[in-house]
Amino acid sequence: MLNKHNSASNPARFIATITSKKLALAWLTLVLVFIAMLAKQWQWSAQSPIETNILKLLPVNKQNPVAEQAFEAVSGNLSDKVVFVVTANDERVFSAASQLAQSLTETGRFKQVVGKVSAKQQNQWAEYYFNHRFQQLTPEQRLRLEVNPQAQVQYVLQSLYNPFSGVTGKELTSDPFLLFRDYLNQLSQLSSAFTLEQGFLTTTFENRKYVLVSATLNDSPYNLNAQQGVAEIVAIEDSISEQFDAQMLHTGVLFYAQFGTESAKSEISTIGLFSLLGIVVLIVGVFRSAAPLSLALLSIGIGLLAALAMTTWIFGTVHLFSLVFGASLIGVSIDYAFHYLTERLAAGQQWDSRKGLKHIFAAITMGLVTSLIGYLGMLIAPFPGLQQLALFSSIGLIAAYATVVAWYPVLAIRPSADRPLPGQKIWHQWLMLWEKPRVRVGLPILSLAVALFPLANLHYDDDIRQLQAMPDNLKQQEQLINQLSGIQSSQQMLVVTAEDDEALMQRLESLETRLNTWQQQDKIQGYQSLSQYLGSFSRQEQDHQLIASLYANQAAQLQSNLKLTTLPSLNQLFTAVSVQDYLAHPVSEAVRFLYVGQVDKQVAAVVVLSGLNAVEEVRAFAAQQNDISYLDKAEEISILFADYRVKVMELLIGALTVIALLLAKRYGLKHAFKILIPSLIACVAGLAAATAVGSTLNLFNLLALILIVGIGIDYTLFFAEKARSHSTLLAITLSALTTLLSFGLLSLSQTHAIHSFGITVLSGIFVAWLLSPLAIEDRKQQ
Repeated sequence: MLNKHNSASNPARFIATITSKKLALAWLTLVLVFIAMLAKQWQWSAQSPIETNILKLLPVNKQNPVAEQAFEAVSGNLSDKVVFVVTANDERVFSAASQLAQSLTETGRFKQVVGKVSAKQQNQWAEYYFNHRFQQLTPEQRLRLEVNPQAQVQYVLQSLYNPFSGVTGKELTSDPFLLFRDYLNQLSQLSSAFTLEQGFLTTTFENRKYVLVSATLNDSPYNLNAQQGVAEIVAIEDSISEQFDAQMLHTGVLFYAQFGTESAKSEISTIGLFSLLGIVVLIVGVFRSAAPLSLALLSIGIGLLAALAMTTWIFGTVHLFSLVFGASLIGVSIDYAFHYLTERLAAGQQWDSRKGLKHIFAAITMGLVTSLIGYLGMLIAPFPGLQQLALFSSIGLIAAYATVVAWYPVLAIRPSADRPLPGQKIWHQWLMLWEKPRVRVGLPILSLAVALFPLANLHYDDDIRQLQAMPDNLKQQEQLINQLSGIQSSQQMLVVTAEDDEALMQRLESLETRLNTWQQQDKIQGYQSLSQYLGSFSRQEQDHQLIASLYANQAAQLQSNLKLTTLPSLNQLFTAVSVQDYLAHPVSEAVRFLYVGQVDKQVAAVVVLSGLNAVEEVRAFAAQQNDISYLDKAEEISILFADYRVKVMELLIGALTVIALLLAKRYGLKHAFKILIPSLIACVAGLAAATAVGSTLNLFNLLALILIVGIGIDYTLFFAEKARSHSTLLAITLSALTTLLSFGLLSLSQTHAIHSFGITVLSGIFVAWLLSPLAIEDRKQQ
């Protein structure tokens, strides 16, 4: 360590020492601010700042607020629901379902659990529709009363003498034309294939009885607290299955979200742990000292600390996806430390900590600038996911760089043990190879030729579902529950707008003709619309008039045929039911999501389409209507991904152009080309490797190219600055190994997008390291 005498006898050195200490203290102050920010954001906040909802990575659809609000209404209704199905070989299925509902309620994690429907709830539901029975008809009833009303009398006679119809004298008294029972049957069929048995919603499939239990979460399924309840739910299911010899099925966004969160956490811990272990092994093996290891871990830790603190402060939350990529940042942020530490090792007893920094300062600064150009370019795109990822990575790199510049000259004053660089003969032989023209020309050409071959099969797939791991067991359970219920979950819908509720209901009714035609032509399997549950004022009045006419003209015939003592009569006056009245009543709870409400001085509703087989025809129909739009969120997001894939490519080209100009200004055009060409070939190689292993390419492969360019140019820049330095090659090799380790682990991810990203970076970084000596210029030799 430098003593006071040496410092005092050299004023320049003394001033530099003071300056270094001031810079170190300034950076320490800023780091303490980051720690305080993180403590406040993560420890003192009521909710965890980690965001797990994959849709939060995507931009809001500002062009169509109605469509965005419609999607929120539907997805919000569906995402909070958890559906269970219980099956057993005997009547114990009802006991198992009852126990499940009770156990779920006792967890306190659900707003509502619906198992056995109480008699009060059944009566409430039936009473509501019964009180309005004279103003609601099924489409078949409406057609019959308009065209051939006397056929309703024959229908009553057939039902009465059918031993399986179950018509009672009390029912005939209250509903002599049996209109109400058919209307109720239609409502039940619209809801699902389940029917009430012993108070439970029950269905039979392949000679087994299945009972439905549903629940509504207290919290969002993306809330970590809600996801922690999955283990409790599974434990309840296992206990009941064993107790009643029953089988449990479940589905809901909660289970997919929890699986995605656990997968991401596992990947973060795996990537972070093995990256750190790799760094420890490399540093201990190469430097054989605790000091370099401590310094390296310090720069990594400060980089991640600053990135977390600033990202959470700016965005309010940090997405789990950013943390997955952030864990791989370890392999990148260590670069600056490796270059400083190898300089220290190469200098031996001649080491001067400030001169060592000065020796690599230009190279690491240019490396940081080129990396930031690539990352910060993503901030231009209005894509929250890209912006957060870019900011997280940029702040992490800046903080790691600042740690090296501000603290290393103070903390690494003592020289390392005086010994040769590890593998010096290997580095010497490798650099000697690059003096041969056939290697300098042939290896880049060969690498490019090998990389171009698989690109013949290159194709892109922008499907949003590549962002989420979809476990087979959850998909199988969902498919079976959909098959049992007869309802297919769908996010394909028509969004209908009108000036007010009455106009909206009339528009929904006019749309039914088209929807029924599509259904008959097998273009859709079915649909769900608010007009199936409630008529407009005009339809309610029309139905009341048809029923009144039926009583006026057919009551005598019915009395005669049935030998009734009194003439059936309609005494109930017409009282219209408004949309708001219906939505306020408990009977509408299951279908409220179909009504979007007020948006931009209009009201809107959605018609959910299931089993859509004619997407283009439906989209074309909607495009021709001023008040109807087609919405498929998954398709919309996939199209968005394709758009941003193009934009990211443009940003990448722009970043390369800026980097090329900077390099040309500093090194000249010819040398700048040599610095850039390894990274360009590495990009091609990365895409080729992902294609070769059968991965479809997407937006995240292009994000990988930004990383490859940023890191790959770092490698060539160090050679451009320091020529045939063995310490430079050692530092680059160590950096490449840690980066390969980080992103190699990403390639093992269960999520396709992350897996493909990892393979692309893994291959690209290897090629960038392999070709990096191309940037050596003998005239730069020091």
